[in-house]
Amino acid sequence: NLFDHHFEEPAVDGNQLLRRRERGVTLIELMVAIMASGIVLFALGNIVIVNQKAMKRSQERASLQQHTTVVMSQIARAIRGANRIEVTGANAFRLRDLNGALTATFQLTTGAGGPRLQQNGTDMADLDCTRFTVAANSDTTSVTLDLEFTTADSVTLSKLDTVSLRNRTLEY
Repeated sequence: NLFDHHFEEPAVDGNQLLRRRERGVTLIELMVAIMASGIVLFALGNIVIVNQKAMKRSQERASLQQHTTVVMSQIARAIRGANRIEVTGANAFRLRDLNGALTATFQLTTGAGGPRLQQNGTDMADLDCTRFTVAANSDTTSVTLDLEFTTADSVTLSKLDTVSLRNRTLEY
């Protein structure tokens, strides 16, 4: 019968299958691999960027903390070495020696460079001083200083300290 014979596929052995696979990858396989690689690289890039931003912010914060501590220490050292402190306003005071001579002034000023904390008319730090308050305490031998600096990137750090004169007087 004309229709009785079967079409048989030629026998394929393992070596022939292997040779077919050795011809290369298909276009779809290549596109899938490129897309997967792109997604992985994009994710890794974002992780690196986030880590760099966090590291920069951490470094800024550490620098700001160091500046704030140094400024507060300078003010405290000057107060402890003075004979008399005169609080002249909410954000200013003067220090005098035993003879009554003016030894230092500290004040918060505003100008073109932004609000700055100054000692004897010179900026104590190249940062915006967003808060500097001086309050005489009821014991008349100490003042409470509240200091806040802010960087250009809006990182803010505050420091509050009470500084005592050493056996001297306070005027306000």
